[in-house]
Amino acid sequence: MDRRHTQREEAVLEEALAALRQNTGVETQIIKRCDPNMAGDALIEIKTTTKKYKFLAEVKTVRHFATIGLVREQLSHRDRGVYPLLVAPYVTRALAEHCRALHLPFLDTAGNAYLDAPGLTVYVTGEPRPDIAGNDPHYRAYTSVGMKVVFALLCRPQLAEATRRNLAEAAQVALGTVGPVIEDLENRGYLVQRDTKLLTNTKKLMEEWVARFPDALRPKLFKNRYQADTDRLLTLNLQAQHAYWGAEIAAQRLTGYLKPERFTIYMRGDEKPLLNQARMRLDQKGNTELLQAFWNLPEDPSHPDLVPPLLAYADLIGTQDGRNLETARLLYEQFLEPTYRP
Repeated sequence: MDRRHTQREEAVLEEALAALRQNTGVETQIIKRCDPNMAGDALIEIKTTTKKYKFLAEVKTVRHFATIGLVREQLSHRDRGVYPLLVAPYVTRALAEHCRALHLPFLDTAGNAYLDAPGLTVYVTGEPRPDIAGNDPHYRAYTSVGMKVVFALLCRPQLAEATRRNLAEAAQVALGTVGPVIEDLENRGYLVQRDTKLLTNTKKLMEEWVARFPDALRPKLFKNRYQADTDRLLTLNLQAQHAYWGAEIAAQRLTGYLKPERFTIYMRGDEKPLLNQARMRLDQKGNTELLQAFWNLPEDPSHPDLVPPLLAYADLIGTQDGRNLETARLLYEQFLEPTYRP
């Protein structure tokens, strides 16, 4: 893993703990650093005058509600008696309210905080954004092009050994754009040369991709939102339409859980036949959204009309709907964790 990345996370953690002590007088200490391939970055002890509490901390830059949902799910797998804790460079008032609504404690380097445990209640918001803390370096892998390349690699890790031309075709990007992304991944320890070139630290890379997907890539894929005739929509043969179910439908068909209420379709080419057959009409509050499919990967023979599980998971996390988050957890346990475990 890129040492600069690790140092930045450690600095954010130390600054956030110091800010909490300064603002509230609550004592803190880092008990241990966690394995980078496991959930959480550090085990934290927070001490009041009468009691000690353990928190499993995950350090993340938070710009979108989806990141909060992702951290909440990541930290759901923790030891009994240990509370989850998001540690961020800065948490806006709106994001703080969202953390509280999801019962996810947080700290930031400005001194904003939310802690909730028996005998411990802290809620501070409105502290101004620090000038320097937590600024992200510009990583090529987090541009829209980079996100497509990383997605292709995460879905098919054997592409790490492919030619750049083949990787560009799989990611549906221009050949000349692949090199800088590969260099970035190599510099940060995600692509390493051993006997062959390997994608490594895949769990961390997957988590970063999911956290950034709502801002870095998804808006560029969005085509429009419609109100569709549900009965007609669900009888469509999407494979024949060169389209794929995402989000709720994909998750329901993969896990057998969830009753879909909203519909996400990724498609290639002309959408007019699909619009006509499902009697879709433009409606910015409609039940169906269309997005551009952005990958060129072999289809799963068992589910040729579904997006890859990683994309379905990212879309569910981005909704922040409680039932979708629960289904996202099942999707993660059944399809992603076996793939990306250390």
